[in-house]
Amino acid sequence: MKNEYGAKLDRNGYAPSILDTEQGVCFRCTRGTDTARHEIFYGNGVRPKSKRYGLWADFCPYCHNLIHNNQKEDDELKRFMQRAAMDYYGWSLYDWHREFLDKSYL
Repeated sequence: MKNEYGAKLDRNGYAPSILDTEQGVCFRCTRGTDTARHEIFYGNGVRPKSKRYGLWADFCPYCHNLIHNNQKEDDELKRFMQRAAMDYYGWSLYDWHREFLDKSYL
């Protein structure tokens, strides 16, 4: 199966990340360690879109916990990913709002 842009989805519905992220290397701190996939946008039905559009990254347990428990870190990551997604897919702010339920982090 593929997403709307032709990226192949794995058996769990994930497109390859649009970020330069690698399993076993934390995207935030770059430490080589066990990592977990983190969908940058979640809740309100947007987690499947994060997976399908490749809006995820690998994080070590420390950074993953930090993102989930620190609103400033979470918002900063969302702003970064929104800009990256808009650039990668050529989306306007209108396109972003249409896909992500009128929620912008810019």
